[in-house]
Amino acid sequence: MGSRSSRVKHTEWDLDRLAETSGLSRNEIDRLLIDFKQAAGRDGVLQMQEFIPLYSRLPGVQIYGTERMEEQARRIFRTFDRDNTNTLSFDEFLNVIVLVNHTLPRHDRIGYLIRQNSTEKQQHMNGMISSQYGHQILRRICDYYGSSTGQEHLYWKQIDPENRGYVTHEEFVNFISRHPDFNRK
Repeated sequence: MGSRSSRVKHTEWDLDRLAETSGLSRNEIDRLLIDFKQAAGRDGVLQMQEFIPLYSRLPGVQIYGTERMEEQARRIFRTFDRDNTNTLSFDEFLNVIVLVNHTLPRHDRIGYLIRQNSTEKQQHMNGMISSQYGHQILRRICDYYGSSTGQEHLYWKQIDPENRGYVTHEEFVNFISRHPDFNRK
């Protein structure tokens, strides 16, 4: 939801909050980091073929059949490869973990991801989400849910009908949490 260099690194994430939001213990997150590093190898990032086996072990993913799981893994990989490098960093992988945990309210997962992936500049907007950042987030969510390209502009107009160029964090998260297009697993 932004370039890799400008976002908060996983070492700076609130690990207690991440554990709470992801449904994983800190030990499980540490284990995922070890597994991630082993799968990623020397370059420190996951290719698609390295991601699928790790994704298949995440809580709740096993409910899908193998074919559906791989299809979903590919879509999710593309969604979280924000810089289009065909790789996932550990930070991007953590986003996957949070978003696919359907045992937690969508509102909490989306809100957490928005806060964790915002740049320093975005964090200092006093709880506001700019049109530019809102479009970035909406594009990724549309990718995740399989919506067509350009749909993010229509959603933004619904969130910001007065065309202010920004909305509150709460307005944004509430829209995503309640909109029927984003209420599919």
